[in-house]
Amino acid sequence: MSRAALSVAGTGLVHSIGGKDALAAIQQGQASAISAPDISSLAALLPGVSLRRIPRYARMALLACVQALDAAGWRQKEVLHRTALVFGTAYSSPQMSMDFMDSILDNGPHLSSPTAFSHAVNNMGAGLLSLLLGIEGPCFTISQFELSFAGAVSSAAALLGAGRAERVLLCAVDETDSRFSRCCPEYLSSRHPQTEGAVALCLGRQAAGAPSLRVQWGQQPEADGPVFASGAASGPGWVNHEHLYGHGPLAQALDVMLALNLPQTDGAEVVNCVCTAAASGRQALIEVRGA
Repeated sequence: MSRAALSVAGTGLVHSIGGKDALAAIQQGQASAISAPDISSLAALLPGVSLRRIPRYARMALLACVQALDAAGWRQKEVLHRTALVFGTAYSSPQMSMDFMDSILDNGPHLSSPTAFSHAVNNMGAGLLSLLLGIEGPCFTISQFELSFAGAVSSAAALLGAGRAERVLLCAVDETDSRFSRCCPEYLSSRHPQTEGAVALCLGRQAAGAPSLRVQWGQQPEADGPVFASGAASGPGWVNHEHLYGHGPLAQALDVMLALNLPQTDGAEVVNCVCTAAASGRQALIEVRGA
């Protein structure tokens, strides 16, 4: 299934590899140091009281979204009135999920933490972002493990194609937690770095002079441009960045960010970002084209 191409008006990145400035270093073959995502600047962007009960994964998402909205010039209330939010996450908030499980073990089910439980629900992050940013359009959460980002792009295309929104803020976010890694080792590989963070894109209907992307399901790349692979995807000559950020659920979103940042991605060349889910074998291809 092929969707119409979407224009990218702005991007945001908060990640273990760094911010958007780290993308240029990766293009030059420099491996970024893996560290905790820096979200310290968020306090200066939003009132501190509004962040009091916001967990870390949602703060990463919020900062990436503010970066993208500022880059697109979409922070005005009248703009956000017709903006939809699509939130893609594989694991939502493992830290809050583990906190909730710990509270059951420590205090019993009757005294378990209701705060930790509420923040462990997958669609809580999208609700927090829509309230804090003032987004008044449709709000969706997509959880498809490795294909969560591709599913979110498809949902954004469907919303725009149906006229449900004038523009879409898309955010993909996931975090790590050592307790989750021990409980669910099958989901994480020790051979690759465990990274966390958020990618945000401001998307609209295709417009001339803007970079664009399009998601296609179950198809192989046809263009002559480079191919970035993640998940279980592989092919002759394809490039993966597993040494930088593994094959986790954010890998395809990071591949797209790299493709958008490539100076040679002009109107005549496509960069293909392919992800295949290890469990189901389903494949999503995202074609990225520069301005």
